[in-house]
Amino acid sequence: MSASSGASESHLRLSERDAMHSGLLASDVASAAARLRAAQSVAHDPLRAADIFSRAVAMWRDRNYPRRRDAIGQIARQAGYSVELVDESLDALLKPFSRAALSSLAEKISRTGRTEPPELLGFIMAGNVAGAGLHEIAIGLVAGAELLVKTASSEPVFFDQFARTLAELDREVASRVAVFNWGRARKDLSAAMAASCDRVIAYGDDATIATLRNKAAMVGFGSRVSGAVVAPTAMVPERIDAVVEALARDVVRFEQLGCLSLHDVFVVSQRMDAVRDFALRIAKALARLGESMPPARIPLRDAAEILGVRERARWRRIAGEPIELFEGPRLEWTVVFEPESTGDNRFSVSPGFRTVHVTGVRDENQLRECFAAASGRIEAMAVAGGDAETRRISAMLRALGVTYVAAPGEMQSPPLLWRHGGGAFLDLMVASR
Repeated sequence: MSASSGASESHLRLSERDAMHSGLLASDVASAAARLRAAQSVAHDPLRAADIFSRAVAMWRDRNYPRRRDAIGQIARQAGYSVELVDESLDALLKPFSRAALSSLAEKISRTGRTEPPELLGFIMAGNVAGAGLHEIAIGLVAGAELLVKTASSEPVFFDQFARTLAELDREVASRVAVFNWGRARKDLSAAMAASCDRVIAYGDDATIATLRNKAAMVGFGSRVSGAVVAPTAMVPERIDAVVEALARDVVRFEQLGCLSLHDVFVVSQRMDAVRDFALRIAKALARLGESMPPARIPLRDAAEILGVRERARWRRIAGEPIELFEGPRLEWTVVFEPESTGDNRFSVSPGFRTVHVTGVRDENQLRECFAAASGRIEAMAVAGGDAETRRISAMLRALGVTYVAAPGEMQSPPLLWRHGGGAFLDLMVASR
C-alpha cells in the first residue's frame, strides 16, 4: 500500500468516526495535518488534479449518482429543506466547474510554476449553504495546496462525501484532502487546526471571522449580500417574464442564505406602477416555484424576523407611505414593494427564506446613490437590460467593489476564478504565481 492511499483511507476512517460523534482528539487533527504535509513530497501535477476534480464534479452533476442522492437526502432532512430545492441549488453550485475551466486553471498554474513550498490550508466551512467554499477547494487542490477541511456541525455532509468521490477516482489526489467535523465548543480541535496549518480559510458572518483574527494567518469570507438591477429594456413584454422567472430562482436557491443570494431588486423606471407590476410578478413566480420546490422549515428566529419585515411594511403603509406587501401563506414567501418616494432608498437585507424587496429608482444616478452606502458589502449583482445599459451598470458596480456581475438566474454559478470576497484567496493561490 502506498503512503498516499493510506492517507486516503485514514481520511475516510476519521470522517466515519467523527460522524458517529465519538471522541475526536487534537492529536487526530495534528496527525492528519502531518500526513497531509507528507503528501507534499509527491510531485504535484495540476493537470491531473484538475482532471480528477472535473470528473468528480461530473459524477455529482448526475442527479442519480448514489453518493449525491444520499447526501442530498441527509442535507434536506437536517436543514428542513425539500429535496427538490437542494437538487436545484446544487446544480447551480456545480455549474462553473467544467473540465475546460479547471484545465485552464491548471495550465495557468503549470506555466507560471511554483516559487514557494505548497501550503497546508485549514478550511473552516459555514453551515448555511451546502458546498459553499467549493471554488476555493478546487483552486487550492489544483494549485498544489493540502487541505484540512472542518465542516460545520450543521452541515457535515457535502464535503465529506465529495472527498470520498475524489478518493474513489484517485487516491493520490485525494491524499491531499482530509475532512473533519466538530462543533464550536471544541476549541481544542480548532486550536490544533490553526497550529498545524500554514493558513486558515474561514467562512461565516463578520462576528465569526472576528473571533478567528490574530489566531493564525488567515483569509476570511465574512458577511456579504447580493441583489439585482432591472433596467428599462428588460421590462418590455417579450423579456419581462423570463427575467422575473430567473430572478425568482436566484431568490429561492439555497433558501436565500448565502452571500450570492438575492435580497433586493432595484427596478429602474420613471413609472412606479411598472415597478409595482414587477414586484407582483416576482410574487407570483415565487408562489409557482413553491409548488416545484417546496419552502423550507423555517427556524423560529428567522420566522420572527420575517414576521418583523411584514409588520414593518404594514405599519409603514398605515402611516401613509406608498409601500405594498405581497405575502404567501405560512411565511412561504414575502415581497415588499418600495417605490421611490423619499429618495432615501437603500439596499435592504432580508432574513432569507424567500423574502425579497423590490425597490424603484428613477434613473442610474439614483441607483448609484442606493449602492454607495453598501459599497464593499455587495458580493454579486444580477443585471438585466440592453447591452449599453448592462455595460454602464456593470462598470458602476465593479467600481463599488462588486466582485461578480451576473445574468439573471446565474447568481449562484460564478466562474471558477471569481474574486470571492475581493480576491485575496485567489491572489494567494493563483495571481501571485
